[in-house]
Amino acid sequence: MITTESIKAYLKKMPGGDTLLDLEDVEQDKIIFSSHELLKDHYKDTDITDRAVALQVLYSIEGEDEEYAKLKRHGIKSYSVKGVSVTFEGGEISSSVIAILGEPRTKSAKVGRLI
Repeated sequence: MITTESIKAYLKKMPGGDTLLDLEDVEQDKIIFSSHELLKDHYKDTDITDRAVALQVLYSIEGEDEEYAKLKRHGIKSYSVKGVSVTFEGGEISSSVIAILGEPRTKSAKVGRLI
């Protein structure tokens, strides 16, 4: 079972894990919770691992530090300022997590016809 403590233990072993562990406990818990919930929106809970959540945590922190995450949440696909242009590919989920768990499922309704 995935717990906040198991994620923190996994992050201690990962390069870059100190980024989260340097924050206050309350902030750590919020980031871990939101990363896990995001993955649960797109994958079965039984498929999600500590590794996947830890990678998503690091991806989320990097995005927030660079403020790209806010732009992506607002649906901005490209951004330009002072001669620097950025184009966003992908979504909220880390490409490393997608490589491990597969393509995220969508929650869109499907219409079919039974004959």
